[in-house]
Amino acid sequence: MINRPALRTAVTTGLANAFASLSGVLDSQYAALAVLSVSTGSYGGAIELGRQRLYGSVLGALLLLVGYEGLKDLPLPLGLAITLGSLRLLGGLLQLKVGYKVGGMIIVMGWLVHEGSLASWLPLRFFWTAFGVLLTLLSLRLFWPARSLDQILNAYAALLAQLQLALRQRAEALHGVASGGEHAGIAPHPVTYLALRKQQMVMRGLKPALLQELGTMPERHPAALLLANLDGTASRLVTLVRAMERAAPSRQPLPQLGQLHQAEADLLGAIAGQLQAWERAIRGPAAGERGSGLPLPPPEPLALPASWLELNQELNDPAVNTAASERLERIAVRLQLCRQAERAIRDGEARWAAILGRR
Repeated sequence: MINRPALRTAVTTGLANAFASLSGVLDSQYAALAVLSVSTGSYGGAIELGRQRLYGSVLGALLLLVGYEGLKDLPLPLGLAITLGSLRLLGGLLQLKVGYKVGGMIIVMGWLVHEGSLASWLPLRFFWTAFGVLLTLLSLRLFWPARSLDQILNAYAALLAQLQLALRQRAEALHGVASGGEHAGIAPHPVTYLALRKQQMVMRGLKPALLQELGTMPERHPAALLLANLDGTASRLVTLVRAMERAAPSRQPLPQLGQLHQAEADLLGAIAGQLQAWERAIRGPAAGERGSGLPLPPPEPLALPASWLELNQELNDPAVNTAASERLERIAVRLQLCRQAERAIRDGEARWAAILGRR
């Protein structure tokens, strides 16, 4: 019932509380509160929350000093409301998503509880808050490191696994059509375009935390370039799944089209196998050995099946033209989609190798 993030947060909070208590300095409880509020699932997320908490603390302290001295002649509720409104306005202009909440607590507590000791209370609170943030960042790097890069890479590996399943399901349907119509339908629980797209959008939401980890000019960092390449390739393949849903093969078998369906199925199976190699490269045994490095591309490129390489001969067969034009158009659409998927894999691997300087 206890996982690593929860245990790390508990240990870090205990260390912050113990050190603060042993120091004998007043208002030491804010160190533990900062740890609990900043601890997230990744180092990059903690950097962003810590930055916003410190900005909010500074902004709240400044507005408290200005408001308390400049609006003390007004009724307390009115002066407090004006100061909090100013905080919310400035916080929005500075794009603080959570920092203004911290600033609001400082204004309220300073105005109502610590009005006689603002000169000592504000610096101490900021010091303990900064200490808690720093301790949290150290814990995320030292105790079971939680990097956004690792989380996003694992998320993309999970997406690649779902793409493999989606392509294999559609390959099975084509195998059924090619073999005479048996088992020609998609699996009872197919991986749909909407599910893949939703999973991809969730991963894109993790990118801001990663950019915080990468420091200056993060968009040019090899990790960011690699993830952009993975995202672009995944987008092309997810779009392929959507287009294939719209151009699903007919379940009525035609012997003269059997080889075409077989070539499609073989290529989709080969692409799924190559995506499995991508997945292993991202989170395989070598991932734990590379330290802070990036995963290497698969050693072997995509191998095209013989049935796909011989497709031109099948297309030139006069018997193929005896099929209905609508069905031939759907086959042409799927063949074009298969070529685009093949190109997406090859382009993705070429960029992957170029980013790491391997080829």
